[in-house]
Amino acid sequence: MDFKTNNIIEEYLTEQLDVFTTDEFYRYLKSHGVKITKADASEILHISEYVFPLVNNEFVTKAGVFTGRWFSFKPSREEVEKGYIIIGHRCMPFVNPDVPPDGICIMSQGKIIESQAKTVSMNLAMDTFALYGEGYILPYIFNDKNNKALPLSSVQYSMPQEITLTAWPLKQISGAEDFKYGDRILCRVISWGDGVVEMRVQKSGLSDFVISDEAVQREEWYSHFENGLLESFDRHGPASSIEEQLSFLFLENQEELCTRCCGSIEEFLAHTTKIGFEPYGVESRIWRKGEAVPYTGKWNGLDLDRGMLLTDMALTLTPRVIDAILEDRIFDKRCGKKNVSEDFEDVIKKIFPNMAMLSSTERRLVLLNIEKRNDILEKTYNQFSDYPIAELRKRILGLFTRVSELFCDIGGSGIAAENFPQQELVILSQLYSHAVRLLEEVENVYMRPQFPTDDVSLSLEGMEETFEDISGTLFSALECNRSKGFEIVK
Repeated sequence: MDFKTNNIIEEYLTEQLDVFTTDEFYRYLKSHGVKITKADASEILHISEYVFPLVNNEFVTKAGVFTGRWFSFKPSREEVEKGYIIIGHRCMPFVNPDVPPDGICIMSQGKIIESQAKTVSMNLAMDTFALYGEGYILPYIFNDKNNKALPLSSVQYSMPQEITLTAWPLKQISGAEDFKYGDRILCRVISWGDGVVEMRVQKSGLSDFVISDEAVQREEWYSHFENGLLESFDRHGPASSIEEQLSFLFLENQEELCTRCCGSIEEFLAHTTKIGFEPYGVESRIWRKGEAVPYTGKWNGLDLDRGMLLTDMALTLTPRVIDAILEDRIFDKRCGKKNVSEDFEDVIKKIFPNMAMLSSTERRLVLLNIEKRNDILEKTYNQFSDYPIAELRKRILGLFTRVSELFCDIGGSGIAAENFPQQELVILSQLYSHAVRLLEEVENVYMRPQFPTDDVSLSLEGMEETFEDISGTLFSALECNRSKGFEIVK
């Protein structure tokens, strides 16, 4: 799919506010010159992170769900004292997740509020980015455009006490005169695709003697939020991220939760005794407090469909990963390494460790496409620009290969996923998707000049150690289940 086609699709899915059907989406693409089948158009809608499927073959975009909907947050005491707010996770899940917190545009009374660089405590930063989940909090904080002094790799030595982040002056938000701790900021998204959020101050109305109507309504909001989350756990499971968990919640409970007297997710998590952050592999999810987050359940059908692991793996694989494998091979040949085979059997095995995934016809087709792609890459390959990242790419591919081989052993065993240690299975899945993401970043030629080699190397080191920790447990479980005589159910 070319750049122009991607832009046309993205424009529709980030700006369409009304409920629409596959046919309407298909007609829109055709009217803009996109050559596509209706089946492909339907597949795009079903896999897009921008879209929620509804009943009767209808869809709604996140832009359609969240544009104009009310949400709020309460600035911390530190922010009130300094007169500046940071955003962190506070606009989640209402804004486009592709827009980072430091890229959000804040408006008040029709005017854009310019952001500034301000130093805040690391404790405030950690609290305010917590909903990005374990494994992502620090990258989001350290990648802020105004953090120019502290690289993420510095964390391996010690955590700083303070950090400079993008902040917005509280006094420029409408109604902020005489702003006190306990007052909140009421928000709504004006442009979802561009991350434009309108803000105004909402006074707390706190009194030692009178409980306001707003306070009563906010208590009801917490109750709706809690009940909605508990129901969502059963319906959607842990989802792919905390952001997606919250997206499902607000989609299905808009009328109860998107009110002017809403609370915030931060306050809810401090308020509830039933729900909290729980580990989910190397990440975290919002889940029932004290309960392990399972990998399998009614929401994904892994206990019924034993080929789902391999399907997930195939869906995660991208053309850039294949390019990385081929460019690693080309690099070795140019460096005179003698262990590079003349055929492409080694490439196919790296992409599909379980050859049973492919029929003989599919295998021939894949081999043909690999050979064609290799010819193209060899003509454009620049060994000198590739040299700085070549060894790092080889390390990532080494991890990718080991993870995918174990993934295929488990997925192709015919043993139900529920018979494996759940957390280790979660981690294996996450390692696979993380390795794919790293390979995609390595293959992004526009990032090459400023590629964060040190940070990626540090992250990769942790991933390699994690794989060593879990692989033995999963392999033992695989052998144990095989010895018990589990059979493939067809």
